[in-house]
Parts: sequence; C-alpha cells; structure tokens
Amino acid sequence: MAISAEDIENEALSLPKEDRTCLVMHLLDSIEERPISDPRQVEHAWLKEANCRYQAYLRSEEQAIPAEEAFSDLRADER
Repeated sequence: MAISAEDIENEALSLPKEDRTCLVMHLLDSIEERPISDPRQVEHAWLKEANCRYQAYLRSEEQAIPAEEAFSDLRADER
C-alpha cells in the first residue's frame, strides 16, 4: 500500500526543525536545478548589496535597527 502525501507531510512535520530543514533542501534539490555558484562571485554580490544598503543608510533612505530588536524579531518568527 502506497503512503499518501498527506501521511508523509504529517510525519515530516513531526520531525525536529533541523531534520525538516534538511528534508526541504533535499526536496528542493530534486525539483529545481540550481547553478553551482563560484564562492567569490557570491561574496562579491553580498559585499555589493551590503555597500548599497550602507549607502542608502548614509543618505537616510534606510533606518538602522538595533541588534537586540532584529534578533528578537527573528526569534519570534521561528515560533
């Protein structure tokens, strides 16, 4: 007898968060092709984005958020 997608979903949701994360990554890898990125290109893209955000902050187009608030918001989102 085949297991239904609903049964698999219910089992998956009962897994610890770390295991669910790994499962999601494996499932995504199985359905979408992602190009392999050069780590230097990824780092360059992040540095460029960080600089753009910093420049926007200096022009008062963005506001800083205290670290405690940002981390508190992230912890709340995990629940």
